[in-house]
Amino acid sequence: MLYLKAEITVTPGHLQAMLDLLNTRIFPIMENSGTWRMVGCFVQRSGRLNTIIDLWEMDDYPDFATTYDRFREHPDYAEIRVLLDRYVETETLVFMDARGGRIARQEV
Repeated sequence: MLYLKAEITVTPGHLQAMLDLLNTRIFPIMENSGTWRMVGCFVQRSGRLNTIIDLWEMDDYPDFATTYDRFREHPDYAEIRVLLDRYVETETLVFMDARGGRIARQEV
């Protein structure tokens, strides 16, 4: 099992619009295009505000590439890309392995 943390810094004033885009358009495409499973979508309360953390679970690294390619081939991608360019300041992707806790024990 592989985990992906996506840390998204959102342009001030666009946090709710970005959350709406993620929840109504991007997440469904990603979950229906491969084996990505949303573990959680979080908004930071402290530290850098206007920051979203998405935690995904996937079978392996090749599934990341396959699913992301399918996302870019989706008919809505061009429109979504324009909105992402408007809302997102930065995005950092980090791949992780679970080594402890409920996720590692598959208690989620």
